[in-house]
Amino acid sequence: MTVTVADPAVHEQILDLTYPLWGEGLTRQAYGSWNRGQMSTPWGRTHLERVALVDAGQVLSSAKRYYFDGLVSGVRERVIGVGAVFTPPASRGQGHARVLIEEMLSQAARAGVGWALLFSEIGNAYYEQLGFVSLPRAMVTLMTREKAGPPATFVRTGETADLPFIAELSSAYAHGAGVALDRTADLIGFGIARRRLLAGLGPAGLRHLEFFVAEEGGRPAAYVVISRGPSGVVLEECGDRDPSGARVGAILQVLQARDPSVLQQPIRAWLPAGFRPPQVLVVDETPAGEIMMMRRLGAAVPTTAPPAPPVIYWQTDVF
Repeated sequence: MTVTVADPAVHEQILDLTYPLWGEGLTRQAYGSWNRGQMSTPWGRTHLERVALVDAGQVLSSAKRYYFDGLVSGVRERVIGVGAVFTPPASRGQGHARVLIEEMLSQAARAGVGWALLFSEIGNAYYEQLGFVSLPRAMVTLMTREKAGPPATFVRTGETADLPFIAELSSAYAHGAGVALDRTADLIGFGIARRRLLAGLGPAGLRHLEFFVAEEGGRPAAYVVISRGPSGVVLEECGDRDPSGARVGAILQVLQARDPSVLQQPIRAWLPAGFRPPQVLVVDETPAGEIMMMRRLGAAVPTTAPPAPPVIYWQTDVF
């Protein structure tokens, strides 16, 4: 049994195995296009790969491996992301997933990576056995307040050329954080592209992804990325030169005026502490559905202490 980067044949085998669980309403062909499309983006080509535990040509367990740069407990660190861990039903109960994960982390540690990151949809008990600790992360439910009269904020569709300015905004939120990714323009573009691909490859009308900016002085001063689909309306990420988020709130009011049927619905979002646009009303706050967990790599450092708060992590970057 060896842990290897999936070649095209193994990758197709993985897609066949995982499609019934993570097909997202796509056809099998579209599911393959969605996965390959993510890996073909500028960020995905160098930061994302499929790995598998293989025996005699058969996949025993597989996962996605992401490479990030970030800030953890005040220190610049390299981070490995472990996603889409899957063991075929016939191979379960034999410890293959654990072997795969531990080998991924050992390889990362030998390469100088300092932390491992994952998001669990199966609770935290299994990954705690592997030395991961949970990081609290909450989602808020927002309602946009209606504005009388015509909107006063100019809003346009976001473009690739806006991404470096958005990366500057993201860097400002990460300053002083206990956990935050280095959100380069390519990483932000990857998150948006992943959701656009999912919407475009799926059934007509099932999902939409919208990216808007408000300008000031010829450059983006605020932006929003909003998805609509089976999970409702989600403010995937946003940013604003105004610390309160007032421009983001103004963008939401403009979008509500354009299509009242959309933003009169509740909006789910993760927002940094203190970022509460005055144009929105927070009606609920609950733990995020996926559990964010991290583990320190390297035998010399204890694995039981969680990174220092606060955690700055947008929905777009959940994998």
